[in-house]
Amino acid sequence: DASAPSQFPPELKDRAQNFHSALKKVQDILKPFLVSSLDDSTNELLPLDKARLDLTILYAMNSLFWMYLSTTGEDPKQHGVRRELERIKEYMVRARQIADKAKAPKLDQGAAQRFVRNSLWQPKDKEENGAESTAAPHKRSESLTRTPRGPPEKRRRR
Repeated sequence: DASAPSQFPPELKDRAQNFHSALKKVQDILKPFLVSSLDDSTNELLPLDKARLDLTILYAMNSLFWMYLSTTGEDPKQHGVRRELERIKEYMVRARQIADKAKAPKLDQGAAQRFVRNSLWQPKDKEENGAESTAAPHKRSESLTRTPRGPPEKRRRR
């Protein structure tokens, strides 16, 4: 039928051309991954980065399948690919939480102990202080002692 191309709606033609150009872009982006094996590409990555890459590839593949189902007229919302995409999103959130936890500040226990120990300082002789403290005595450090005129000095153990 010679009149069939003239009956093709112009808005569908534009959409089909846009879809074709987008598909070409996806193919160009994926070409480096398709040329070499995944193991060659991920040898130098940390385990968390490998997991992120795997999740991204899975999400992209399932999204492409979603688009394929849409182009064939099948409803992807009623297909199992929807559950798979939701599952991948959950794992992506989990990977992000692990990465955030690794970046969280950590307590330097040695520094905290030194800070507490040095803030609970008492002079060697209570007479030097001028008055006796009525508060309960604090535990003195065996390795450091302060003099009233300067910084802590190392005391030799006997």
